[in-house]
This record gives sequence, C-alpha cells and structure tokens, in this order.
Amino acid sequence: MEKRGIEKIGILVDADNKGVQERLTLVNESLKTFDGALCIERVNQWVDSQTLGVKVSCHILNVDGYGELETLLRSIKNRDSTFADCLAAWEECLRGNNKEITNKELDKFWVQIYQRYDSCSKKEKKQAGRKCDLKASLEKDIWDFSSPRLDELKFFLKSFDTI
Repeated sequence: MEKRGIEKIGILVDADNKGVQERLTLVNESLKTFDGALCIERVNQWVDSQTLGVKVSCHILNVDGYGELETLLRSIKNRDSTFADCLAAWEECLRGNNKEITNKELDKFWVQIYQRYDSCSKKEKKQAGRKCDLKASLEKDIWDFSSPRLDELKFFLKSFDTI
C-alpha cells in the first residue's frame, strides 16, 4: 500500500443508534483488515500502525453517546427553531397513524427545516437550493460553534497538528 506522504489517518464516524463503543468496535474490526495488531482503545487516541507506517485515530460524532452530525447540529442551534421543532407534532401524528420515522430521519429533516424555514429570509428562500442548504447555513450565525458539545471534535481536529 503506497501512502505518498500520509502520516496520519483520522476516521470520523456517526454513533447512530449503535453508540460510541459499538462504533469504535466496528472501526477496530475494519482496521484489522490492514493491520491485525492495530487497536484504538478510545476515541481521539492516536495509535501507531507499524504495518501502515502511519498514526491512526477515530472520533465518533454523538450527543450523549448516540446520534450523528445532524443530532450534533440540532444540539448547537443558535436561533429560534419553531418550524423545525413543530416536527415533533408531525412525528406524533405519524405514530398515531401507525407510520414510523426513525430518529435519524427526523434529525436530518429537522436540520433541513431549521435551515430553510427558521434561518432563511424570504429573499433567500427564492434560491433555497443554494442559499438555505447545509453549506450556506455553515456560513451563517445559526450554529453555536463555541458550544461545549463540540469540544471533543475540536480536540480531535486540532490533534492533527500536534501529533
């Protein structure tokens, strides 16, 4: 395997409904394909792979042990989210009519509604595909990037420069 100057490999995974520990187990099982001795014992820990000649680390996106990027974004929203929060009533309506929606699907939908209806102006909504999507929302002041919920992710990302 040719690595061409790569010194570090960072793996970013959603915890989903499996949880952090189960996702870390999945990462370790996958890494054994490349280096049978490689084992990451905890997130944000850098481990040397003698076989690959690189350092490897993993961060698992979560809120209280579960979830994904959208769950994390939902937890750091910085504006009124009335439109998006009303999805809870829609979810209850679905369940009352024997229809299911997963937490994962609901979180993804919540973020989309928050971006488009809670965070976009009337003018921006005319070009919603470009002005009210995730990329555009990251440039707006609608997320609290100073939230302690992001501390571990920031630590992981900064560790690329320090290790």
